[in-house]
Amino acid sequence: MNVAGEVAVITGGASGIGRASALAFARSGADVVLADIRTDRLARTADEVRALGRRVLALECDVSKAEDVAYLAEAAETQLGPVGILMNNAGVVLRGALEEISLEDWRWCFGINVFGVVHGIHAFLPRMVERGHGWIVNTGSMAGLVALTGEGAPYISSKFAVVGLTEALALYCRPFGIGVSLLCPGGVRTNLAETGRSIGMTPQREIAETRVAQAVQGGTEAEPEHIGELVLNAVQNERFLVLQDAFSRDLVRRHADLNEFMAWRFSTSTEQP
Repeated sequence: MNVAGEVAVITGGASGIGRASALAFARSGADVVLADIRTDRLARTADEVRALGRRVLALECDVSKAEDVAYLAEAAETQLGPVGILMNNAGVVLRGALEEISLEDWRWCFGINVFGVVHGIHAFLPRMVERGHGWIVNTGSMAGLVALTGEGAPYISSKFAVVGLTEALALYCRPFGIGVSLLCPGGVRTNLAETGRSIGMTPQREIAETRVAQAVQGGTEAEPEHIGELVLNAVQNERFLVLQDAFSRDLVRRHADLNEFMAWRFSTSTEQP
């Protein structure tokens, strides 16, 4: 897909992977619609897009609210034109002691991570189907392909849902001429932890759990700009699964044998402090 001249809508677009992807699309000639709840960061990223000579629309949007995403779709097409690229990227982290996490917290996590994607599909897909043109990128996670820790169960299960939804979406959309990509980044230097929730965990346990997750993924963190370029490349070259490095690919292959993988994880798990 040639992104030049397309309108790209990116939720969670004010910072991190969303910002990096927006700038990558803009550098390749796309106009950009940024959606986020952080209006201060939205303004800064919008200025960066304008500096690249592209049109930009920045809107405050809570993706857990269907009405917000419906307005986003209407405003994007009214002000910038038909949307050719949708990146459902907004997400949050919820982790902790499962016996202490409330149903309200579970609903908060799934409302953003899962229904944020559902709301994006619901608002934008009919327009793409009508035109027979478009590309959708859903941001999953390595945690949606491999359960990295026990304490991350709410986040992990929400991202597993996104992975399954995106696989089915790709199969559904292909006959309509619409492409789909699934982004599953591992460790990335973003501000995701700022909005995250940790329930029933001591500071020591939070540090230990983070280190375990990092170790399972190879112990390295990518820069958002690297992920943004991967997203752009996936759309341009019609690639479905987007992983950030060879270690991630090897981890997914290893996970394919669940018995072997779980035996390895149990052997490498840390003791509860």
